Amino acid sequence: MTILINRIKRILDDFAENVYVVGGTIRDRLLNREISDYDFAVIGDVASISKMVSEKLGCSYVPYAEERGTYKVVYEKIMMDFTQLRGEYIEEDLRHRDFTINAMALRLNDFFDSNLIIDPFGGLRDLQNKKIRCVSKDSFDDDPLRMLRAVRFASKYKFSIEEDTKNLIKEKSNLISKISSERIMNEIYAILKSNESFKYIKMMDELGLIDSIFPEIKNMKELGGCYYQVLDSWYHSIKTVEEYESIVQELRFPADMTKTILNYLNKELSSGNKLKDVLKIAAMFHEIGKKDAIYIDADNHIQFYNHDVKGEKIVSGITKRLKMAKKESSLIKKMVLYHANPFSIYVNGMSNKTIFKFFSDLEDDSIGCLLLSQADIVAAMKGQGRLNEASCYKSFILKLLRRYMDYEKTKTPLLTPLDIIVNFDLKDYKLLNQILYELRKNQFYGEIESREDAVKFVEERMKMEKI
Repeated sequence: MTILINRIKRILDDFAENVYVVGGTIRDRLLNREISDYDFAVIGDVASISKMVSEKLGCSYVPYAEERGTYKVVYEKIMMDFTQLRGEYIEEDLRHRDFTINAMALRLNDFFDSNLIIDPFGGLRDLQNKKIRCVSKDSFDDDPLRMLRAVRFASKYKFSIEEDTKNLIKEKSNLISKISSERIMNEIYAILKSNESFKYIKMMDELGLIDSIFPEIKNMKELGGCYYQVLDSWYHSIKTVEEYESIVQELRFPADMTKTILNYLNKELSSGNKLKDVLKIAAMFHEIGKKDAIYIDADNHIQFYNHDVKGEKIVSGITKRLKMAKKESSLIKKMVLYHANPFSIYVNGMSNKTIFKFFSDLEDDSIGCLLLSQADIVAAMKGQGRLNEASCYKSFILKLLRRYMDYEKTKTPLLTPLDIIVNFDLKDYKLLNQILYELRKNQFYGEIESREDAVKFVEERMKMEKI
């Protein structure tokens, strides 16, 4: 940081007096956090100044938002935004910013002297008190996305939102619908990266943002306690997210299993989001189809037949409306559709046939589904004080994960397609795929243990085809 700032000061020379370091750069420096984004407010010809910096540093220059007077310089992995100063003085510029902790500045030449921080709105005080406070009452009218940003900053820095700011968000929460779905989802994904995102999902709900972004959740709030749960379906879903986060943080599984689970959870999806965080959206929505699937049985108990199928349809509409990337959308829909399957296996018994079909349908997403199932059922059982049953269900999920590890081993075939084609002169590719599937299935069942067993199986299988 020191070297880069000094280089920029030397490059700009006399122009440095007209450049301020502003916003998040000052905030993160005061919080002793690593800085990878620098924001500069410039008096004068911002295009020439930013181009001068990029040329002298020998790095990329992008007219990022020329209509707003913003130019981006990318130096190695560091992003620098140069923006035209709004107004005649820096104080006027800072007045347009979102929160007090982001409305501080330093002249570039004074960057290393914290005593010279320009702080017209009490950002230093709010940093010390760990408060998120909006700069003005017009802040959310100027950009409604700032309401979600307030929650994101709270989740990132473990700050609280100041009461007047909270009340203003509640009053303006419906304005979030004016924001593009892509910007909304970027903020939500950032919030979900918190290890305790369940707290911030609750915060979004209390501020009225959840209902404005996901109106479908209203039905979950109207679905009250029943035989399976103490409180409403939405409350249970938040508890499921909490339980899931606890599982992922602790990962109390054998070492080889933990490695496989971590490799799965840390996969990056198309938009750079980690799979483990996107699973939290599936946890939020896993019961969204229940209201449309209510059925009263002969014992006067509420049942929810096909709530998984109905839920998947509703979630499909949500992911489409919010323009989620294909991989994220596919994962969320798949988890909602299959989330009840592990509990069904628990109730009806673990047969090789049922487990193999479950793993075949989901492949490595079996891991995500099993973790979500544990979170779902354990959260419900804990809510009812059924702690022994919760412990039993955890043990059951561990057994299924062990069987999944067995399934993983069958991915390396005892016989390859080429082995079968060459040795058995098999040219019917439909039959070839069927035999490969049966080989894998019987290997999982424990009926085929070696290459010799596999060869015998194919020999017998080919005899059957000739009859």
